[in-house]
Amino acid sequence: MSSTLNILQLCRNGSRALGPGLRYVVWVQGCPFRCPHCETPEGRSFSPNILIDVNELTQDIISRPEIEGITISGGEPMEQAGLLADLLNQVLARRPDLNVISYTGYQIEQLKTDDALRFISYLDVLIDGPYIHEKNDNLGLRGSSNQRVHFLTDRLSGHARMFTEERRKIEIRFKGPYVSVIGLTNADYTGEGLPVGMANSAVQKAITE
Repeated sequence: MSSTLNILQLCRNGSRALGPGLRYVVWVQGCPFRCPHCETPEGRSFSPNILIDVNELTQDIISRPEIEGITISGGEPMEQAGLLADLLNQVLARRPDLNVISYTGYQIEQLKTDDALRFISYLDVLIDGPYIHEKNDNLGLRGSSNQRVHFLTDRLSGHARMFTEERRKIEIRFKGPYVSVIGLTNADYTGEGLPVGMANSAVQKAITE
């Protein structure tokens, strides 16, 4: 059985835009949904992109003591739920202090496979439901107001307002000719201030740090 994850991008040095504290962010590759105005349309294709072994990714995460949590987005994480469960099993065995947030376009009631249930068992927060642009209220860590925030443990319950009420943060990072925008953008976001040709790209492949 393969132990290789298909990844759109990694934020290895951490971000504060996708949850409490400094977070290692994993964007998986491949999504069956076609939500209009998707934040990361480049994550839809199931073609191989960045292929990384679960053990290698585990070592990279646990080698960064400054990281306080993990956020998993996409793409659609549930399409690789079994491998992500293996990843979190290994990471949390060595770094039980880390909390984990994941997004999914599915509703939690639909997630009944063994792999999905095992993956969910390692999460502290699951944000579920498809992104609906017309319901993007520019608040919190869910992309649109139809999405639900499930606190599966009490580890992040003290940050409830961050998920549904607080103003969003985005981080704009440059590396040579490439730019990445990390975080959830507001409904009226146009990319103002980014270089010409970069405004519509949420994550550039070359950004790995």
